[in-house]
Amino acid sequence: MPAARRQARPAPRPVRRRTLAVEVADSLRDMILTGELTAEQRMTQDELATLLGVSTMPVREALLRLAAEGFVEVSPSRSFSVVPTTREDVHDVFWMHATLAAELTRRACAKGDPALAARLRDIEACFAAARGAGDPAQLGAVNWEFHQAINEAAGAPKLLRVLRSTLRFIPQGFYALVPEWSGASEQGHEAIVRAFEDGDPDTAAHAAETHVQEAGEILIRFFTGRGAWTRPDGA
Repeated sequence: MPAARRQARPAPRPVRRRTLAVEVADSLRDMILTGELTAEQRMTQDELATLLGVSTMPVREALLRLAAEGFVEVSPSRSFSVVPTTREDVHDVFWMHATLAAELTRRACAKGDPALAARLRDIEACFAAARGAGDPAQLGAVNWEFHQAINEAAGAPKLLRVLRSTLRFIPQGFYALVPEWSGASEQGHEAIVRAFEDGDPDTAAHAAETHVQEAGEILIRFFTGRGAWTRPDGA
């Protein structure tokens, strides 16, 4: 019998470095989420290129990316308008984030790794030190390290990818500048670490879910007070 033909496999997509268009998209996304660019505001690619100090090509690519994500609408005249983000939209994002974070935390804790529990305790000590020093940049970095350690330990790369996709709807780097956040975060981390030390996955998951939900409420109050997010009726 003739040898079975091997099924053709698609060529892998090339690995690309972070592009200028991605950086522009990140900047514009944060400007939208924090209210620097509002739903009533229309700007052209030329105006945005001047504002960001880049050419129009990465701006166009960034706007197409943001349009696909639902942040902007692009008109044939090369202008764009911001799609309004409501408080309910942000609540939905944090609900999804909290649900995914809880499951990742449950799986990580269920592995019963004492080295991970010890590492989380050390990271939390660094967070407390950064809070005492009043260092916003370090707070953000250590917070990322804390959650990254848990998420990577869960051993669920596809679930982690979905969680990371929710982060694009949350202003990046602003947590550490919100006055309430660091204290609430330290308490949330402590509850998570204790659950890891006790080997209690359900309690760890609940602590992680509560922690993310509280962070969301704090962020929503802060940016709503600055007029960044509206109610569905526009109020």
